Amino acid sequence: MNMYIWIVIIGGSIVTILSKTLPIMLISKINLNYKISKFLKFIPISILSALIVSQLLVANEKVNINSCEIIATMPTMIIAIKKNNLLLTVIVGVISIALLRVM
Repeated sequence: MNMYIWIVIIGGSIVTILSKTLPIMLISKINLNYKISKFLKFIPISILSALIVSQLLVANEKVNINSCEIIATMPTMIIAIKKNNLLLTVIVGVISIALLRVM
C-alpha cells in the first residue's frame, strides 16, 4: 500500500510537470507574430482576474459580497499595481485577510 501511494505521487508529479512545461517549450521554439505574442501575454492576467472576482463575489453558486475579502483585496491590488512584486503582493494579501478576520 505504501509503495502504491509513492507511485501515484511520482506519476502525478510527472504528468503535471509535463503538461505544464511541454506546451511552453514547444511555443518558445516557434516564432509568433507580434499580435499573437501580445495577445498571449494577457491570458494569465485574464484568468487570474476571473478567478479572483469569482472568489470575491460568488459563494454556493449565489452572488455573495463578503466585505472582509473585498476590503483585504484593496491594499493587495494597490501593492500589486505599484510594486509589481508577486511575493510582496501575496504577503500583503495574507496579512490583510488575517488581520480583518481577527477583528
